[in-house]
Amino acid sequence: MEDFPYFLYDPDLFPICDKAENMYRKSEGPMFRPFSVANPDQLVKSAKFSQSLLLDVKKVVDTIATSMPFSTRLMTAAQESKKSVVNDMIRKTGVKTVPDIMYSPDGIRFDFHSITGETRIIVNLNWRDM
Repeated sequence: MEDFPYFLYDPDLFPICDKAENMYRKSEGPMFRPFSVANPDQLVKSAKFSQSLLLDVKKVVDTIATSMPFSTRLMTAAQESKKSVVNDMIRKTGVKTVPDIMYSPDGIRFDFHSITGETRIIVNLNWRDM
């Protein structure tokens, strides 16, 4: 038997490519995306906006959960596509931020969002079993 391998590597025929290295561990190249330094200012600001939105969500959900007549009127108005009545009913719950309201035969969706658009809370409530 001979002492050399069956296949001799010829670097001229098969050059080593820089991209053949593990691209996920390299600190440069097309797959690297550097993270910015952690600055929680925007996160804190967004959380503060969400606190006020959550209070409005709670008002609406508590009213629906505790008042059968309110829930019946809301569902009836939504099923009859009386958007102005639905909006007025939600506004009268005492919310500071009136949500975008969408409804379907299956339920109702409240989209609470801050004026600046930095924070959004979406609540889906079903009135039909799926």
